[in-house]
Amino acid sequence: MRLMTFAATIVTLVLPVSVLMERPGEAGQAEQQLEREVQDSLGGRDLENVEVAVQGSEASLSGRVPHYWAKHQAIERALEVDGIETVSSELELPTPESDADLAEAVAKVVQRYVYYTQWDVINGRVNQGEVLLSGWVTPDRDKAGELFEKVAKITGVQYVESTIQALSPSSTDRRIRQSIARQLRSNMHFERIASMKNPPLHIIVNNGHVRLVGYVQGQIEMIEIQRIVGQTRDVLKVENELQTAQ
Repeated sequence: MRLMTFAATIVTLVLPVSVLMERPGEAGQAEQQLEREVQDSLGGRDLENVEVAVQGSEASLSGRVPHYWAKHQAIERALEVDGIETVSSELELPTPESDADLAEAVAKVVQRYVYYTQWDVINGRVNQGEVLLSGWVTPDRDKAGELFEKVAKITGVQYVESTIQALSPSSTDRRIRQSIARQLRSNMHFERIASMKNPPLHIIVNNGHVRLVGYVQGQIEMIEIQRIVGQTRDVLKVENELQTAQ
C-alpha cells in the first residue's frame, strides 16, 4: 500500500511538466498576435512597407521608409501596443545629402514655419545627416513638436534630436512682449522690422528675463534696443547677445 501511494504521488508531480511542455506553442501564438497588432498600428502609406517580427516583448521593424518621421512614428506606434516593451529598428532611410544641403533645407523649414516669430529662436546643427535642434519658443502651441515633425520629414535626414524649450506661459511675459512690440513699431530705428514676420532681431522673454539675439544694423540700433528693453516694465534682466551686420 505504501508503494502504491508513492507511485500516485509521482504521477501527481509529473503532471505540471506536461503542462509546461505546451507553453512554447502558446508563446508562439501570443507573439503572432502581437505581430498582427503592431502591423495594424502601422497604418498609412508611409509605413506600408514596414515588416514586423516579435520575439517575447520585443518588436523588430524592418523595411524602407521615406523619411525619419515615418521611422519615428513606426517605433512610437509599436511601443504603444500592449505587450511590446522594446523595439529594434532596422528601417532603412533614403541616402543623406551633404550636411551643407541638409543644413540649408533645415533653415528653410524653420524660416517658413508659419508660427516662427520674433519671440522665438531656433538653432540647428547637422552632422552626418543627424540634426540637432535647440532654442526657445513661445508656449501658445506645440511649436517644438511641429518643428520636429517638419524637419524629420526632410528627405535624407537620418535622425533628429530636439532640445527646444517652451518659454514661460506667464501673463507678465505676454505683457512684456506686447510693450516691447509697441515701442519697436513707434521707433524710427526699427520701423523696417516691425512688420516682418521673421526679423533678424529676436527677443526671448522668460520669467521677466530677456535675451536679445540676432543682428542689428549698427551700434545705434544696438544701444536703442538695449534702452527700450531695459526700460520696459517688469523686465528683470537683459542679456544682449546681438551682433552688428556692419
